[in-house]
Amino acid sequence: MATTGPSLRTRPRTVAALCALVLAAGTPVATASPDDRKDAHDRAVLAQVRASTAKYHDLDAAVSDGYRLSSPCVPHMGYHYQRGVAATAGDLDASSPEILVYAPRADGTLRLVAVEYATWDASATLLGRGFDAPHSGGPPFHTLHAWVWQGNPDGMFEPVNPNVRCD
Repeated sequence: MATTGPSLRTRPRTVAALCALVLAAGTPVATASPDDRKDAHDRAVLAQVRASTAKYHDLDAAVSDGYRLSSPCVPHMGYHYQRGVAATAGDLDASSPEILVYAPRADGTLRLVAVEYATWDASATLLGRGFDAPHSGGPPFHTLHAWVWQGNPDGMFEPVNPNVRCD
């Protein structure tokens, strides 16, 4: 008996692929909601912030890059090392914070716990959040903390962290 083409026994992959295609054609495709896309974007940006600031776990590297001690140990924050203040919101770069925040360890050494963004622009936003206004006794510019290296039970972007102590 002569055949004009390959039998089904010689094309099992082709048949399986066609069946999968038929089944998939009737299956709705799941799409991410705007909130899911925003959350994924924020996670990606925070990962970039961590990657760009990881070298500053070494305080000497931060000092070498122009960060200078700008505060004593602030309760529930730590020591601030600053290299500037952004003039406008357009000058802010999430991967290049104006301030690094270090908490003291029991042995007196410092560990990087947060980054802080600083600007004179009252309308600035970054990472989808507005900046905290200047407050009495604090810096004269607007700030946004991001506790990217130390967990904060009050929230990643809260200005103070009860887990950070100065004593």
